[in-house]
Amino acid sequence: METIKINDDAENIIGKVLAEDVISEAGHFLLGKGMTITGWHVNILKNHEVGTVNVVKSEELPLTLQIKSVFKKKEEISDLYFENVKEVKQLFYQAATRKPPSFETFMKPFVPLLETVVRGNNIFLELHHLKGYDEYTFRHSINVGLLAATIGKILRYPTEASLLLGKIGFFHDIGKMKVSQQILNKREALTDKEYEEIKRHTIYGKEILAEIVGPDHIFCVGALYHHERLDGSGYPFEMKGDNIPLIAQIISVADTFDAISSDRVYQEKVAPFQALEELVKEVYKGRLNGNIVFPFVANIIHGYIGKTVVLSDGRSGQLLYIHAEEISRPLVRVEEEFIDMRKQRHLTIIDVSLE
Repeated sequence: METIKINDDAENIIGKVLAEDVISEAGHFLLGKGMTITGWHVNILKNHEVGTVNVVKSEELPLTLQIKSVFKKKEEISDLYFENVKEVKQLFYQAATRKPPSFETFMKPFVPLLETVVRGNNIFLELHHLKGYDEYTFRHSINVGLLAATIGKILRYPTEASLLLGKIGFFHDIGKMKVSQQILNKREALTDKEYEEIKRHTIYGKEILAEIVGPDHIFCVGALYHHERLDGSGYPFEMKGDNIPLIAQIISVADTFDAISSDRVYQEKVAPFQALEELVKEVYKGRLNGNIVFPFVANIIHGYIGKTVVLSDGRSGQLLYIHAEEISRPLVRVEEEFIDMRKQRHLTIIDVSLE
C-alpha cells in the first residue's frame, strides 16, 4: 500500500485501486476499498477536501487490474491483451503435453491484438509499466510478438511481413513449456546442468512447432535461433554473423528488450532508459545487429519526448531533448530549471510516465 497526494489535476490517482475505504473528515463514507478511481471519484474527493488516498502498489495488483490500469487509455488493447494471456497459457500447455492445437487455433486470439499494434498503437511504455512476474512466459511471448511486428514496421517492411514477424515472435519461447517449471522459476543461480536444460528450450520449441506447422516452416527459425549471437557466443549452435537468419536476429532484439524491461523471477526489470542503453551495449559488444537495434531505439526515444520523467532524487520533470551519443542522459526541465544530465552525472531517470 502507498499513500498518494492528490494533485490539482488529480491525474496521478486516476486508474489507481483504493487499498482502503475513504472516509471524509465529517465521518461520511465516500469510496470503498478495491474501487478503481475514475474522474467522477476525483470530484467526490475534491468536494470533500480529501488530500491523500491510500492505494494498492502496482506490484501488488492482480495482473487483470494492472492491465486495465496500464492500458486505461487504450481499452481495445487492454481487453485483447488480457484475453491473450489467458488463452496463450492454455494453448501453450496443450502444445507441450498432448496433441498441439492447430495453427489457426493459436492465432485466433493473437492476430486481432497484433493487427491493432501494427496499425500504429505504440505500446512500449505500457508493456514496461506491467509489474511482477505473474504469467511471465506467456506475457513475454505476447510482448515479443508485438515488438517483433513493431520492428518490422519501423524497418518499413510491408504490413504482411510485419504481421509474420509478430507471429514468429509469438512462438519463439514455446519450447519453455517442456522445461521444468522448477528450473524456470528458480531464484538462485542455475547449476550447469540446469542451464543446459534451459538452453534446450530452443530445440524443444522447434520440435513443438514442427508438429504444428511442419519442420521446415519459417516459424521454426525464430524458436531455434533466437538465442544465437553475431559474435558466436549464443546457443544452441554458436552461429556467427550472417549465418544467423535475419528473422532470428529481429526476434533476438525483441526478446532481449522485453526481457530486460520486465520483472523476472530472478531479476527485477531496469528503468526504461537503462533498458535502451543495455540494448545498444549489446550492439557494441558485437552480439546484436545495429541495423535493427538503432532504428528500434530511435523510434522508442522519439515517443519519450515531452513525457514526464521521474529522477532518482524524487523530482519529476519534462523530457525535452535526447542526446544521440548518450541516450540515457537527456535534457530535462524541472519547473523552471533545465537539467542537462550529461553534466549532472549523479542523477538518473528511474521512470517515464504513461501520461
